[in-house]
This record gives sequence, structure tokens and C-alpha cells, in this order.
Amino acid sequence: MLRIVIMDLITFNPWWRDGRVSAALVGRKRRLLAGLSEYMGLRQMLILYGLRRVGKTTTMFQLIDGLLEREEADPYHILYFSFDEEKADIKEILAAYERQIIREDLPRDRKTYLFLDEVQKLDDWPDKVKVIYDMYPSVKLCLSGSAAIAITKGVKESLAGRFFETMIEPLDFDEYLEFSGDDIDREQERVFELRIRRRFEEFMANGGFIEALELSDSHRNRYFKEGLLERVIYRDLPDSFHINAPDLLYRCMRVCAEKPGMLLDYSSLGRDLGHDQRTIAAYFSHLEYALLANKLYNYSPNLLTSEKKMKKVYLSSTAFSVALSPPVGRPELIEQFFANVLKARFFSRTPQRDEVDLVLSGDGEVVPIEVKIRSEVKKRDATPLFKFLHRYKAARGYMISDGTETVFSDGEKEVEVIPYWMYWTLMDRLGGILDR
Repeated sequence: MLRIVIMDLITFNPWWRDGRVSAALVGRKRRLLAGLSEYMGLRQMLILYGLRRVGKTTTMFQLIDGLLEREEADPYHILYFSFDEEKADIKEILAAYERQIIREDLPRDRKTYLFLDEVQKLDDWPDKVKVIYDMYPSVKLCLSGSAAIAITKGVKESLAGRFFETMIEPLDFDEYLEFSGDDIDREQERVFELRIRRRFEEFMANGGFIEALELSDSHRNRYFKEGLLERVIYRDLPDSFHINAPDLLYRCMRVCAEKPGMLLDYSSLGRDLGHDQRTIAAYFSHLEYALLANKLYNYSPNLLTSEKKMKKVYLSSTAFSVALSPPVGRPELIEQFFANVLKARFFSRTPQRDEVDLVLSGDGEVVPIEVKIRSEVKKRDATPLFKFLHRYKAARGYMISDGTETVFSDGEKEVEVIPYWMYWTLMDRLGGILDR
């Protein structure tokens, strides 16, 4: 077993031979790298988490290359291992590293960097990395996981105060334009409307996943279905949870893809899918853990009340809906896009069925948002927004339209209507509450 680990280590750590990380592994650097590099000098471990294929491994290689470029570490004192590629225990990995590479015990007085990729596949990983962290103060740990691993049972307690976490996400729309070499002037949205619309359609199909940017439609859909979603459903989640029916997980995801923003009625879904509603509820929680789906709660100023009320769900990327479903309606996709990009946690639906698509809440402020992608938007379309504004004494509401740009007023409250392609205007209006 030791020899196998040694060969894995040599394969995983080419900078031991070359002194730098190859350009193929480093890839193109993203904006988030500068901020992450600042964590490398801190004692606490850094946990990178996010969907498969968003670039967590590439980010690790970029951090490693930065350490080498700045001469902050000797190549032999940077160790990378991927539990996604090979099964091994951390004790075996460190034993092989000590005996065959540095030929001494892991130093307690010299900085060593330990990068563990897809760490959730290591049994009892929180306890094992805690031992390393506590015993070797000079070891800097950087971990990654293709799920919300910091919410795993016991992690917050076991590693309390010992880590910082950062979610690695696909490219946002701005970064996508940069990677595509598009020079749209953000200050002149009206001038560039047609180009923004076209780029928006492309972006909703590729989801900002770098590897998917240059793929044809058919290859892109296979990339998402076979290379990402099926791998998570049939391999990753069964490794983490007791799942008797991974096909049911896949069916749950397809239902979400066909109906972005659907209300979650576990009893009805259970009848339709032929399974107990408790199983359906558990499986949707697994999809959320794997970062494939986002639940929204029916808004109430009392958060406990919100938790108990009805929920609705969106897949975490429009690209998944495009890949899994027969052609999803453009209005539904744009609603899904803004639910995700705005990181909405709430919607609103009253017993009288007055519904508001998205509700942002933060710092005592609440902002209702309705997405109406149709040829023309009229004041009556804003009726649920006005009712919400008065019910919760909110200052202002927003409607995201296809082309209409106006302000509706009922004499007391206002609803601003902004086309979806005026993306930067929308982000400017809503950015304040997003930053809270």
C-alpha cells in the first residue's frame, strides 16, 4: 500500500520535479484568487466548497503556484492529494510523504502546506484534519469538497474556530463576458441591448462553467448530464448518505428542471413518484447539500414561521434545467437565473394566492421582486407587489421585465420596472441589500 501511495504522491505533485505548476493545471486565473491568497498566511485552515466542475482543484493549483512564484514555500513542502482519484487514509499519505519525500517527521517549526482535494470522501475527515491542525501548528491546511461540507454533522463543533470557508461558484455574468473577450460597455446597456440579450441566452445555457463555454449544444448537455449531474447523483451522494434509490434522486432533479420555482409539496410528489413523502423530503435535502438545488421559504418577519411554511425550489444553475428538461420556457429560466444570482432565500404567497417570486431580506429591510418576462408589463401586474409593500411596510419593490422600463405608483408606494438585460442597473439597485 505504501508504494501505491508514493506513486500517487509523485503523480499529484509535479512541482517536486519542475519547481512550478504547469500552465495546463493552473489555467486562467479568476478574480477570487487574490482574496483567497490572503488566507494562506493565516493559521486557520481554508475550506473551498462548491459544485463539481466549478474549478476548485484548479484554484488549489493556482494557490500552490502562487506560493512557489512568491517563494513562500519549498516545492517539497507543498503536498497535494485528491481523494476523488484515489482511496487512502491520511495517516498513510503522511507516512509515505515523511519517509520517502522529506525524509523526516512532519516539521513543527517549518511551514508545510497540505492540500486535500474532495476531502469529504475521507472517512471521518473532520476529526482527522483536526488532529493535524492541533498537533502541527506549522502545517497550513487547504481543503476542498463538492458539497456544503462545512454543514456536515459535527463539523461546526469539531472544527469550531479552526477554519474559514469560501464557496467557489461558476463564473458570474461579468466574468463570463471577460472570459469570452466581450467588451460590452456596462455604462451603455441600451446601446448594447441586442448583444446583452444574446450573451444572456448563452450564459443561461452554459451556467458560467468554464469547461462548457466552447461546447456545442449537444456536447454541453452531455457534459452536464453525464460529467456532472449523474456523477453527483449516482456516486457522490450515495458515498455520503444511505440512498436506496439514486434513480429517484435523478427524477426529483428532473422535476425541478421542468418546473423552475415549483412549490414543494412532498405528499403530492410522493404520490406522483411512488415513494413516501419523508423519502422525498430527505432526497431534496440531499440535493441541497450537494449544491444542486436551492430552497426558498415563504416570507415572514418571524424566521421560525418561515421555516414551517411552504417552500419552493430551483436548481442551482439554469444550465442544469436546459440540459435535463425539454425546452424550458425562457421566462422560467430568467426567473431561475435571478433567484440564484440574487441568492434569494424567500418568496411570498398568501392564503389569497397573491404571490411574489422573490423576496430579499437583510438588515431590517425587505425587498419584493417579481419576474415578468412578457412583451408588455402593466400596472395591474404589480398588484401583488403593492400588497406586499403595504403589508410589510417595505419601501420599494422591483419588477424584472423583458423590455418595459417604467415606475408604477399607487400614490404611496413605488415599483420600479427594469428589463432583465439591464443587468448592471439591476445589480446596482439591489446590490446594497445583497451586501448585508
